[in-house]
Amino acid sequence: MFITVDTSITIQAPAELAWDYACNPDHWTASNPEEHFGLTFDTPDNQPAEGARFHQRESVAGVYSDLFGRFHHMDRPHLAVWSGTATYRKLGGLIKARIPEWGVLKLEPGEGGVRLSHNVYLDFPNSAWGRFLAWQCERATVARRYSIIPTRNWCISSGCLHPRSESR
Repeated sequence: MFITVDTSITIQAPAELAWDYACNPDHWTASNPEEHFGLTFDTPDNQPAEGARFHQRESVAGVYSDLFGRFHHMDRPHLAVWSGTATYRKLGGLIKARIPEWGVLKLEPGEGGVRLSHNVYLDFPNSAWGRFLAWQCERATVARRYSIIPTRNWCISSGCLHPRSESR
């Protein structure tokens, strides 16, 4: 069962600043603190790079997982392509599922700034457990789409991402 999760926001900032902000492990997890608990890159400066491996602790739709992945392509500040495997656990790890995942992080010029998009692709097994996880993921994605995903333009100032004032 294949699921895609597509999110994007517009940021009023130069592309390099938006890229550096988005790729900072602290900001990455802060973008969705209900689900992301930690991100580390296996690089000396803890920043993403082509060929770098990463580990993200997360809880998707209430199911804990460890995502281990690698960046296959990096074109700063325009494009990053990654893949990995998330191990989802239920009942203290008694039930596990390993889910292949891929992602494309893109930054493109847009009206009023740059458009940052992150498209994630998940391939759930066609089993009862896989269908249950896919169902939970789809429900959480729909809920997020209407409650968490920003719908207005954002800007970066003083090192923080915040909604752009309507008066600008």
